[in-house]
Amino acid sequence: MKRLIFFIIVFLVAISTFAQDNHPVSWKCSSTKIGPFTYQIKLHATVQAPYHIYPQGSAGSMGMPTEFLFDEHDQVEFVGEMEEQGDEQKGMESLAYYAKGVTFTQTLKLQSERKTTLAFTIKYMACTNEMCLPPSKKQFTLELGDQGKEAVTIKKEKARSSKETVAFEYEDFKMADIEGKTISSKNITAKSQYTFIDFWASWCAPCRAQGRELIPIYNKYRSKGFDVIAISLDTDIIAWKKATQADGYTWTNLSDLKGFESPITKKYKIIAIPRNLLIDQKGNIIAMDLHGEALEAKLAELFKI
Repeated sequence: MKRLIFFIIVFLVAISTFAQDNHPVSWKCSSTKIGPFTYQIKLHATVQAPYHIYPQGSAGSMGMPTEFLFDEHDQVEFVGEMEEQGDEQKGMESLAYYAKGVTFTQTLKLQSERKTTLAFTIKYMACTNEMCLPPSKKQFTLELGDQGKEAVTIKKEKARSSKETVAFEYEDFKMADIEGKTISSKNITAKSQYTFIDFWASWCAPCRAQGRELIPIYNKYRSKGFDVIAISLDTDIIAWKKATQADGYTWTNLSDLKGFESPITKKYKIIAIPRNLLIDQKGNIIAMDLHGEALEAKLAELFKI
């Protein structure tokens, strides 16, 4: 049986409604003069259902925080901290994420009324309850002193279609584990009847939820010939280690810390996570994107339980 299997997939039901050229998060940035030399910058994100983005202060929890990086400018002095208010937020309540939209507000003061160009980058991540797109980055310039003028996007971002054709074959690989030791996947796949290759990241809430669901399945079928190789798309080794330990992943955990730029990520056309492959001992791909009850049902069928 040939190892090459072609898959034509509508990638995840959660994103089947979004197959447009635009990213599910759009930004509108503007400035308002509120006093002598003083401006209020508003950065508003509109989020398309079923996606959401995260607050600035979500670094300690799951979900990559929204981050703003302003270029240094000797004409600009920032006043106070950046504030944020979700479109669905009521009063001072705290939200884990923003599902409709959010406005970030920053006050700044200029040294003079000379026209000033403010350049900045917004980094953020769009997720649904089932998956996360790769971290996004957009650059803007905003002319202060031109009232009513919106920021100019330096580089437009084009989202990858959710209805891409995926065609590949599984190949064994080598990658470092959490301790930095190089592991050959063949040493695992050759000894197991079926191996579950799981792509995830510490900041991906749906990945973490599915990882916890996988634990009892792994414990149940491990003695029968089932094994797991988890490939993290983290770029921060500390976050990767912390998540692995916190959730209790005792299977093989690997990463090259290159995130979505990893060669293996590109090979398997990973445009969102979580993603997974179920392969047999010969490397044939049996199924993709199974988790929870669906994965357990498939394993029960394969092991004839």
